[in-house]
Amino acid sequence: MSYTDEKTSNDRIDALSKLSEISVEGAGERRHRKLFPVLLLCVFFVALLLALIAGVAVYRHVSDTQNANVSRREGVELIANIVRANDAKGAVATGEGPEGKSLVIVENLDSGTYETRLYLYKGKIVQEYSLSGTAYTPAKASEVTESSRFDFTYGDGLLAVTTDQGTCEVALRYLQGGE
Repeated sequence: MSYTDEKTSNDRIDALSKLSEISVEGAGERRHRKLFPVLLLCVFFVALLLALIAGVAVYRHVSDTQNANVSRREGVELIANIVRANDAKGAVATGEGPEGKSLVIVENLDSGTYETRLYLYKGKIVQEYSLSGTAYTPAKASEVTESSRFDFTYGDGLLAVTTDQGTCEVALRYLQGGE
């Protein structure tokens, strides 16, 4: 082998070696270029997942608050609706229940006088429908709502019923000229 052949051979080896170095550097850059879109996609995925989790948590909180408000109002509103449905002259009276005073709605029918009694019994407000003059029977009463207190006042044609859920006021129509 001559000197020129050897020099040419060395030049070729140097050239190939530089090409391989450039190729290796280029491959590293290409890997970084391919890695960036994957990382960006992962960041967007994580952000969307966090937004979904936050949305579910907010929805759950709003739903729980709404359900609590509805159940809180159910009991006292049911009592008000019972009074409104039976609003007539002499229909609202006071009785003595097992654990304090009771709100009595009187109905005079051809078959007799009946009472819808609302009173507190063992941490619940119960409703009992009975013949007038009979003893209170909590065993046959149906639960209206849970409450540790039940009170009502009447004045100026306005009946105010107070429970743990709040106070509800009912304007009695028969005092305003209604039947």
